[in-house]
Amino acid sequence: MKRVWLPMVGLLVALSAVTSACSSSEGGNAAGGNTGSTESKEVAQENNGEKKLVRYVMPGTVPQDQKAGEAAINKKLEEDGLNLQYEAIYIPWDVWDQKTNLMMSTGEEFELIHIMHDNKGPNVLASNGGIIPIDEYLDEYGPELKKSLPDWVWDTVKISGKIYSVPNYWLDSAYADGMVTVRQDLLEKNGLQAPKSADDLLKLAETLKSSWPDANKNVFIRTLNTEPAYYLHPTYETYPFTVFQNLIRIDQQGQVSSWIESEEFKKDVAFFREAYQKGLVNPDVLTAPTEVVNNEEQMGRFLFREGDGVTDKVGEKVPGAKLEGYFLNESIKFRSYGVRNSNGVSATSPHPEAAVQFLNWVFSSQDNFDLVLYGPEGEYWKNIGDGLKEDLKLDSNGAPAYQVASWMLGHVEMIRWAANTHPTILKYRASQSTDAVNSVTLGFNFDATEVSVEYTNTLAEFNTSILPIKLGLLDYETAFPAALKKMKAAGLDKVVEKYNEQLQAFLQAKQ
Repeated sequence: MKRVWLPMVGLLVALSAVTSACSSSEGGNAAGGNTGSTESKEVAQENNGEKKLVRYVMPGTVPQDQKAGEAAINKKLEEDGLNLQYEAIYIPWDVWDQKTNLMMSTGEEFELIHIMHDNKGPNVLASNGGIIPIDEYLDEYGPELKKSLPDWVWDTVKISGKIYSVPNYWLDSAYADGMVTVRQDLLEKNGLQAPKSADDLLKLAETLKSSWPDANKNVFIRTLNTEPAYYLHPTYETYPFTVFQNLIRIDQQGQVSSWIESEEFKKDVAFFREAYQKGLVNPDVLTAPTEVVNNEEQMGRFLFREGDGVTDKVGEKVPGAKLEGYFLNESIKFRSYGVRNSNGVSATSPHPEAAVQFLNWVFSSQDNFDLVLYGPEGEYWKNIGDGLKEDLKLDSNGAPAYQVASWMLGHVEMIRWAANTHPTILKYRASQSTDAVNSVTLGFNFDATEVSVEYTNTLAEFNTSILPIKLGLLDYETAFPAALKKMKAAGLDKVVEKYNEQLQAFLQAKQ
């Protein structure tokens, strides 16, 4: 999750380039959704005591029965005495940034916007005036909403002490980092045990590659190139620690240092160098087309996958194939971040309290939550108990005819899962850790404005000079000195210094 506050350089230039193709009035139409109302209509509604609109801007494709789902939601809102009218505005993925930038820059009115923290986080939207602080609205209109989330989760979306978005706590991040996904059927076939160490992983990968059941044995570790090797870190004696953007290391005492100059990074590199030399890392890992890599993963063609890639779908394409997820060290659960998604209240809304009222209603009961995410029970889904559901109405592609993705609007204790959901997914996605350790950085949001040039340059230089070393393609002793020199020239020390300055001020203010 990127916790960065950056100016939107060149936004006006970008907007001028797309104005001829887009207009604020077509934000919803482009996605097949609803468009926002004009200011005069809003004024008329307020004067006549009409319902306040809750227009929710979210990425993706409009579900087949979106209108029917909205009608059911609005009927329930009225029955519950809320003077609100819900509308979803879906924006296609390929124009999400372009459209939402245009909507906010032209002042188009809407109430809620989904925020993907690894795309354009709340810090960016807040610094550019796109979203507003909502503390006063939560106090007055969101008592159930506030109670629905732990205090530490709310802390993660604070900027300068104020809450700027509603966290989407759809999974506990204590379970998100550190997992590796393996072909459990091949482990069993080869008499292998669950991996507990880095050496176990390498031996597992070697064995699977040499005994791969297909004639095509060009199968490799599925890497998440730009993420640190989180799954290795719990095996290090210095764990837990936090890694920010592949640039900065923060220990639990709040000490800040350069990540790529750390001993832990050197251990990560040593693991990948050995894996590469044994033919376990794709030599084209930096240039392989995404669609090719994704297709290999969907066919279960990987020695192991970094992160949580557990799914039941691989068995549909490869009979007998089944996946399982493992942590190398089960003794420590660590939250290096809080949430990756949240929902912000738009600065263009004429009645921002309506957005908070709506979310308060959604999370005030399981019935309301189910209705908004899955549609009317008995028509679109069936409750089969224990947080499980059976979909009753599907579209032509086999997807639910109405549904809101839980990663956009969810809660770890309220989400319903399909009956055939993998047990590991239920174990780690439908529960909260009761003994996880929180990073000292939770609630801290780095403002990179004063070092924006250095920050941008170091991220770019990392991908050019450090990533080939991180993935084992280049020898550390030979390549790292020159690469580090380039990172320093790009401004690494200034970024680390500014991060440390802000984090220490944050920690001091908490005492």
